Amino acid sequence: MTISILLPLKMRLSALLLTLSSLLVLSTATPVMAQTEAYDAMASAESQWDFINTYCTECHNFEDYSGGLDFTTMFVEEVPENAHVWEKAIQKLRGRMMPPPGQEKPGEEARISFVNWLEAYLDEAAEKDPVYHSLAIHRLNRKEYANAIRDLTGLEIKPADILPEDNSLDGFDNIAEALDVTPAFINQYVLAARSVMEQAIGDKSPATGSTTYFPEEELPIRMQGGGSQQQHVAGLPLGTRGGMLVDHWFPADGEYAVNVGDFNLYAWMFNIEFENTMIVTVDGEKVYQTVLGGDKDRIALDLDQAAPMDDINGRTKNIRFSTTAGPHKVGVTFIRRTFAESDDRLEPPIPGTLQDRILSIPSVEIRGPFNPSGLSNTPSREKIFSCFPQNSSEGAECATQIITEFATLAYRRPVTEQEMGPLLAFYNQGFNMGGFEEGVRRALTRALASPNFLYRIQNAPENLAPGEVYEIDDLELATRLSFFLWSSIPDRELLDLAIAGKLSDPAVMNQQVDRMIEDPRSFTLSSNFAYQWLGLSKLDEINPDGGVYPYAFGAGDLRPDFKQELELFIDAIIRDDHSVVDLLDAKFSFLNERLALHYGINSVKGNRFRRVELEDSTRWGLLGKGGILMSSAYPNRTSPVLRGAWILENIMGTPPPVPPPNVEDLPENETGKPATTVRERLEQHRANPTCNACHAVMDPLGFALENFDAVGHWREIDRFSRDMIDSSGVLPSGAGVNGPDDLRMSLTEDPAMFARTVTTRLMTYALGRPVEAEDMPLVRTLVRNAAAEDYRFSSLIKGIVASQAFRFNAVPDSEDHDNMVAEN
Repeated sequence: MTISILLPLKMRLSALLLTLSSLLVLSTATPVMAQTEAYDAMASAESQWDFINTYCTECHNFEDYSGGLDFTTMFVEEVPENAHVWEKAIQKLRGRMMPPPGQEKPGEEARISFVNWLEAYLDEAAEKDPVYHSLAIHRLNRKEYANAIRDLTGLEIKPADILPEDNSLDGFDNIAEALDVTPAFINQYVLAARSVMEQAIGDKSPATGSTTYFPEEELPIRMQGGGSQQQHVAGLPLGTRGGMLVDHWFPADGEYAVNVGDFNLYAWMFNIEFENTMIVTVDGEKVYQTVLGGDKDRIALDLDQAAPMDDINGRTKNIRFSTTAGPHKVGVTFIRRTFAESDDRLEPPIPGTLQDRILSIPSVEIRGPFNPSGLSNTPSREKIFSCFPQNSSEGAECATQIITEFATLAYRRPVTEQEMGPLLAFYNQGFNMGGFEEGVRRALTRALASPNFLYRIQNAPENLAPGEVYEIDDLELATRLSFFLWSSIPDRELLDLAIAGKLSDPAVMNQQVDRMIEDPRSFTLSSNFAYQWLGLSKLDEINPDGGVYPYAFGAGDLRPDFKQELELFIDAIIRDDHSVVDLLDAKFSFLNERLALHYGINSVKGNRFRRVELEDSTRWGLLGKGGILMSSAYPNRTSPVLRGAWILENIMGTPPPVPPPNVEDLPENETGKPATTVRERLEQHRANPTCNACHAVMDPLGFALENFDAVGHWREIDRFSRDMIDSSGVLPSGAGVNGPDDLRMSLTEDPAMFARTVTTRLMTYALGRPVEAEDMPLVRTLVRNAAAEDYRFSSLIKGIVASQAFRFNAVPDSEDHDNMVAEN
């Protein structure tokens, strides 16, 4: 059986005389793996079906039609045909979300028996009639584009600056169905290709230009000594504090200038009571130093504001230095004046040593070159130019070598003579206009604008009819594997194995998976996959209320630290091949001093993150991480509902239903009236039976984390009501919990539950499509197989890449696909 949804696309790349008619294909099913044991599902069907009549039909019937379901019209032999219904039922029953609170519930033995029977029935049916999907085209999203550019040219680009934002589906931005294209979108990709290759090749005599960089903090915060300006910035000289370190690409050898933004804010200059020694560095070498502030400047500003202000700002302008083409690190920072505690009469609420009256870098502008003197051999040029012609007769041969190698890596397969024709035509055009390097630049620009680079195109064998199933070749397998583990193109080793037809060998594949996980590029599994799976992008949307949480606002904003902690923690779990369950109960994390103090740990010093063994068990695993706790709260208070829903969806794999319309917000405490706790207000909300159906499941999970405030800081007392925090609750299973430790132990009692959640999300990310009901038998098989290896990450990853879902495709049932392939 095959399922596919075809979305036709047509657009024109007029700037490069390219025409693309393409087809985005989403399919909704994959084949399943065989059961480990034979199971005659129908043999016990009659006895198990009584479970439905006893516990489900009271609500799910013709009259009540709860959830849009009528189980009284369904029959046991039709279960496989309604897999989407029964997989949801399994999900709800495993999470004990059904039957709802207040209804008669089955015993544990009956519940488990029915779930096991239903899963076995669906698995057995799926084995007999596997479902395949079609996926003909998959556009690179902008993260993948940036990583591919890095691996092709050595350039580190910021894709958000040159490409439009990608749509997300099912929590991920690499889903083929969501990655649609418009003519304006294609035009931006063409412009991006030009910009990338202009930087990579370089220009011996570029026009003078400028780039301005800003700190992450908002203007009032950074101008008044807030944010990262209090701390040492990694990469800047020891003994400095604050400032900025930027990676800047210099287009040519020559003289450049740094201009630091003005230090006045709202017609006044703050924090000039003491001397602030500012330095400018290039690749760690000091090129300039000046002093800002102190008694002389303070007195001058008191007497005549405008002229002294211009003088102070003028000391940080037109700072000249010479450097070579390529990437260089430019730093602007201050020599730390003291490590003494603050002299303010009121001690700052932020943990750690803070200085009084400091200046902060508002912005850094880099201008130039003013007198370009040539073009040094940059990392990009070394990567691109594998040869240089010694005379005019060698130009064409050398260019062909460069273009062929580049296009082979960019297209992720050997380039054909037909594809080389347009590339060489662009080379000849550029050669006639500007010589050898200009020709190469134009040819490689054309390659980056080609659909063969921008899309992962799967070409079915010509002799197959629509709907027929085929195994993808080694080249496409290499592409799928590299975008799964690296979010980038295959490297030369992986590509060579694919060209030789060796990658599909299981032993070779397993060896490559191990190698790729060890490679630094696999960090994307943490920074990209896990970041999206866990919903950490919400951290960017939450700005803690400074009036409620002054220790996590402004200079104390810990969101960047939270993100880095989670990325390092999850990367260590994956790279060291831990069990996925260790994500929930690992006894270590990665902390710097600021984050350690936030967690109540006093033994960590400095701004560098390092592995720390955690003595406090409430901080073990994901549930003790500040980033998780903040992203599931509001800026001004905790939310047991959000935290409970987060656990249901991301840990238990049983997302709660969408709230009904017109649900009233939880009332906030009002000034002048006695404050109440969040628990007391939620109890009023749950008095409504409609609300209680979901909240009785979610709230106890969230209440177990209530000792953590909205920014992840431990507390014993509610700061508003002054009541002791009550973190107790009763889970749907009937088990009582009181605090994070009880909750964690409850969630890890059934490790297969969390392993199923991780596998489902990992499959979605790997396949580039949502996991459907037809995929769940495969998920269960992968989890069962991984159980023998303690659910290690490598066993799940290897299981996915060995599965038929990863390796097989169905021919799209559309002639549009043939037209697209022909035009490309």
